[in-house]
Amino acid sequence: MDDQALLTKKGHTTMTPDAFISTIKELPETLEAKDVGSNILAPLFSYLITEPSKYHEGCELLQNKLLDLTIKTAVEHTSYYSKVVPHLEIWDKTRLNEIPTLNKQTLYQNQSGILSKVTTFGFVTFTTGTTKQAPLLIERSQEEQLYLQNFFSILQSGMSQSNMLKPLGIVEGSMNHGSVLRLPGIGYNFMIELTKDYGVIRTAWLLQNGFNFNGIAPKVSQLNTTVMGLSYLHQYLTENNIEIPEDQLNSITVFGWPVPKSRRQKFEDYFNVKISDNYSMSEMFGGAKYCHKCDGYHFDPFVIPELIDLETGEPLQEGTGELVLTPLFPFTQRFVLLRYRTGDLVDAFRVNCDKGMMVYKIRGRLKRCVKMNKDLYFGEAEIAKAIDEIEELNRASTGFTIFADNDKNNWPLFKMVKNGAQFEILVELKFDPQDNQMKSKEISKSIYEKLLLELPQSVTHWIQQHPDDFKITLKPPHSFDKRDYWNL
Repeated sequence: MDDQALLTKKGHTTMTPDAFISTIKELPETLEAKDVGSNILAPLFSYLITEPSKYHEGCELLQNKLLDLTIKTAVEHTSYYSKVVPHLEIWDKTRLNEIPTLNKQTLYQNQSGILSKVTTFGFVTFTTGTTKQAPLLIERSQEEQLYLQNFFSILQSGMSQSNMLKPLGIVEGSMNHGSVLRLPGIGYNFMIELTKDYGVIRTAWLLQNGFNFNGIAPKVSQLNTTVMGLSYLHQYLTENNIEIPEDQLNSITVFGWPVPKSRRQKFEDYFNVKISDNYSMSEMFGGAKYCHKCDGYHFDPFVIPELIDLETGEPLQEGTGELVLTPLFPFTQRFVLLRYRTGDLVDAFRVNCDKGMMVYKIRGRLKRCVKMNKDLYFGEAEIAKAIDEIEELNRASTGFTIFADNDKNNWPLFKMVKNGAQFEILVELKFDPQDNQMKSKEISKSIYEKLLLELPQSVTHWIQQHPDDFKITLKPPHSFDKRDYWNL
């Protein structure tokens, strides 16, 4: 069960938006670390998590205060930011662009310089190196771990103090973004690995059996995994005719990879629960949650997102650009990131939604996108999601041995190629397209229709207006070199 559901379930006391704003204004104009204890922020964030749009104005005030504290703390306690951040009396979002952005290369060069000198080393997590760079070591502090534990204990105090049995869950540990410093929860979790045969088999066993832990529910009701892990689990359960009771799972959270609409619908129908899809990064605490209504992501109040122009790096209010994130103190304390360039291509725009005023559509890593001109990009992740449902497309090997079709759930094999003003998608089939030209023609049509249905309007408009410059080419099996599919 996610935090929003937990807080709604426990029925926290309501507060009018005006009263919430007044409460924020009662905080010191310039915050210090002693002013942001978990007992102060947890009650305030309970409103921002459950009804973000309702308390949007108050959220802006609180985030600006926390941003000011975050930047001043970084300047005072890190060697890197003390050199690059200009002096201002008061920082807020409107002045954030006066700080230079931090890209991955600069981060590698200044790993020790961004560490807060007043924190105590706790442990190390690391990125998986999916952008063809060496893994990035991310130091965490004892202070922030303790803070988060206290923060979420207060946030979920209604459930922790009740006589209800606490939930039993399954959490995938492999390649989990922030796997060690994850959002603390109520209950107990089994750690599993759904990227291996044995992990899938064990997870199926855990779902089918009951347990007798003191104060914990006897059956697994929560699942936290990657979309690939969920795909493998679903395939194993259905191929072996294993049925999970309709009311057993009340929460499935996925992270790490894009979720194709066809898979989302299939999983939600089978498990009888809505999937909570999270955008997250190993480098920081906080991220964004998928919104079914907006078909995009709303960011948590723990981070401040920005959109910057792909050519100039200047801030954008809406449109297409690179996503930049600043995690806020005290939720992130040791590994300090100000205006961190994620390397992700996104579309951002305002919406009328009770989950958030801005929605972000994650289109893929910029390194894996094809730039046609300054306003037009083809994202590999969005193409993979669009054509994923077409069964005749060949797939990359998964390494599994337990399925009837071991490669069924990997991404389709395709390449994007720019030739001058022309854009071509090379797609590998399970058969030689010359052997069945009629079938191949149908597949080409299906690919074209899927792309028009799911790609952003800016891209589909270009495709329709430039039919001579857009090409789909079908290839026989084994046409492409082996590659990884972690980094869509």
